[in-house]
Amino acid sequence: MPEELDIIIHQPTRMRIMGALYRNRRLGHVALRDALGLTDGNVATHVRRLESAGYLRASRVLAGLSFAVVYDITPAGAAAFQAYLDALARLLDQMR
Repeated sequence: MPEELDIIIHQPTRMRIMGALYRNRRLGHVALRDALGLTDGNVATHVRRLESAGYLRASRVLAGLSFAVVYDITPAGAAAFQAYLDALARLLDQMR
């Protein structure tokens, strides 16, 4: 894989999570899980990896009488995803 492709984002599930957050900036756990057709465990595992890289932030918010988990893309995450898209576009152009 070319050096410029971020290996954290390049994993298919993490790329889909980042894409959803890049478009929406904030998504609840359930909305993200359902939109991508993932399990709770899949989301949690990949979110932890993205959060440890500083690409997203997970938080608990009050939703009615209980709490819900929401994910926000960070400025660093948005920049990293845009850089990933740019690098991917360059790579695809080279292959054409």
